[in-house]
Amino acid sequence: MIKNRATTLVEIMVYFAILAVFLTAALSFSLQIVNISELSSRIYQLEAESTFVQEKIRTAILSAKSLDTALSVFDSDAGVLTLNMNDAPDDPTVFSLTSGQIFMKEGAAQAQALHSSLLEVSSFRFHKISYDKTPDQVVVDIQFETPSDLANTDADLSLHFT
Repeated sequence: MIKNRATTLVEIMVYFAILAVFLTAALSFSLQIVNISELSSRIYQLEAESTFVQEKIRTAILSAKSLDTALSVFDSDAGVLTLNMNDAPDDPTVFSLTSGQIFMKEGAAQAQALHSSLLEVSSFRFHKISYDKTPDQVVVDIQFETPSDLANTDADLSLHFT
């Protein structure tokens, strides 16, 4: 004789409980992937902005006619670099730090921020190195602060170039 066996309410509840555990694990994993992706994107943006700032300063220094030591501020966390340029509209070019942002002012034009407000600069130092019979060199140290939403990461950026 064939006996009909139906699914009981307890069995259905067990199936739903197992399904809920798997769905919770999958959702948690998905959210972690999304968070890591957003974090990676932010870190990439910060690195791209810091590289842009570095290249802008480097290009200006290399194309400058001379360094204006009278108007520049060396060895200070809020340094100022004034460059005498070959092109009259860009003369002088001034790099400065104001409220955590690096600004570049070319000639009589308005000063422009070189990066977004997401990237905060805590130190912007210039060091002048001079030797006999060699052109002056400028060493630039820039320390970027980690944004508060990236506080638990190692996203501090420090640039040092000559």
